[in-house]
Amino acid sequence: MTNLNSLPPGHSLVETADGSFTLFSEFFQEACHSTNGAYDETVLHYVEGTKILDKIHLYDPLVILEVGFGLGIGFLTTLKKLPLQRKWHFISMELDKALLEWFKNEYQNHEFLKELEWIDEHTLQARNEWITLTILQGDARNRLPQYLMNNPIKWHSIYQDAFSPKKNPTLWTKEWFELLKNYSHPDVTLSTYSASTAIRKSLHESGWGVQKGEKFGPKRTSTRAVLQKETDPDILLQMERSPALSLRDAKEI
Repeated sequence: MTNLNSLPPGHSLVETADGSFTLFSEFFQEACHSTNGAYDETVLHYVEGTKILDKIHLYDPLVILEVGFGLGIGFLTTLKKLPLQRKWHFISMELDKALLEWFKNEYQNHEFLKELEWIDEHTLQARNEWITLTILQGDARNRLPQYLMNNPIKWHSIYQDAFSPKKNPTLWTKEWFELLKNYSHPDVTLSTYSASTAIRKSLHESGWGVQKGEKFGPKRTSTRAVLQKETDPDILLQMERSPALSLRDAKEI
């Protein structure tokens, strides 16, 4: 990054403990990553958490869905970690178009990202022989279904990295996780930093097998979800004992 102070209004940078930066959103009043290390958290929860280093050798192309683009840390870390000359498609979503314009300008000299172009009003894309990056700009609950109408793909890994359920609940509901499940390969792994009982219930009730994830920083655990296993018995017991309700889409009256 070169123009760290030129972020669009409503955003600021926060340096985290591992020396990497995360984004603070004034709109959501929350940072995109843990201040204990944005890069380290991305490696733990997403690169390792969704098993892409194994799956890249099984699928051609490997399809990764990221919920929340931000500063592009998810993509840039994935680019660094995956081997060369393997095909993969990284699909991400970002609400703020000005932030994507900043990102495009920031990486205009990057070997791969210099190819970023708006292929329509709300889709930013770069591609070469091996890698495709597609960023869907706008409200994810609308943009992702629109994209899928013309691109009926199945993803193998999901980086569920939206702002927290308290700040952005529409990307943590039972209905959202049902949508993700419907376009998932059977061997999919979903990973998220959140260990909220409410979101675990949302995942379980939408047909995912909920598993315990790794701890990071002060959080004692996180969450993984798959389709080929049942929900962990300890998590089932915890959910049964908790009064927390799963998150649901608001119904219009």
